[in-house]
Amino acid sequence: MPHEVVNNLRSTSIIRAVDPGTYTITLNNLSSNTQLETVSAVNIKRVVWSTNGSITIGRGDGPTLMLALHNAGQMYFDELGYSIANTNTGNVVVTIATGGSIAIEVSKIATYSTALENI
Repeated sequence: MPHEVVNNLRSTSIIRAVDPGTYTITLNNLSSNTQLETVSAVNIKRVVWSTNGSITIGRGDGPTLMLALHNAGQMYFDELGYSIANTNTGNVVVTIATGGSIAIEVSKIATYSTALENI
């Protein structure tokens, strides 16, 4: 399992990656159903990682470096009232050098084919 994306309609998505490599997750990959949900941006809410090298998270073409992670740790940006939202309309690019694993929770900005009503 180099990487896996778990999506929920009208909710967050979880990106998990393990083993050395570069994994590009497009905004379409973060939609639970492309017929019902069109994702236009994602913000990083939480990150949990462990590595014996380094892990980077970038956004968009290039990519623009957002986080450089070493050793092991966790960051819960949402508990601080914050998120990593710079270049949030770009792809999420995870690079694991040497070895390790990472789990990223992202919130989605999306439009839906069926609007919520009477809530």
